[in-house]
Amino acid sequence: MDEEKVLGFWEVPAKDLIDITPIKVRDIIIHCFFEAQKETIARSREICNDEETHNIVVNLLKFTFKEVNEDYDAPTNESLAKVVQALASKSASWGTPKDIIEYHMGQIMKVVAALNARKQGVVGEE
Repeated sequence: MDEEKVLGFWEVPAKDLIDITPIKVRDIIIHCFFEAQKETIARSREICNDEETHNIVVNLLKFTFKEVNEDYDAPTNESLAKVVQALASKSASWGTPKDIIEYHMGQIMKVVAALNARKQGVVGEE
């Protein structure tokens, strides 16, 4: 993958990992998936504005929580892991390039690691 392509990819800001909760992780997943799909849309030259893409992503995330029998409004570490895996599979089936999926999964793994560290008592609010 050439460096020029990576420069356009979203990266989770370090400040978003502070005081992380499952709800914040869910919202970061929405943002990350939104950014990944924007990149896919740009590569395929389809036209869709940011608001439309964001609404599609939120609805998709809600649907994916239902598909894996989990609660969108009360996510847990386990439900978030299920949803992330399901989203990666969906993305691959839609033809999202592998480098985009892998890169954004890596960003979400940073967020999940921060949540797990917090849950293990590094800081305590959930």
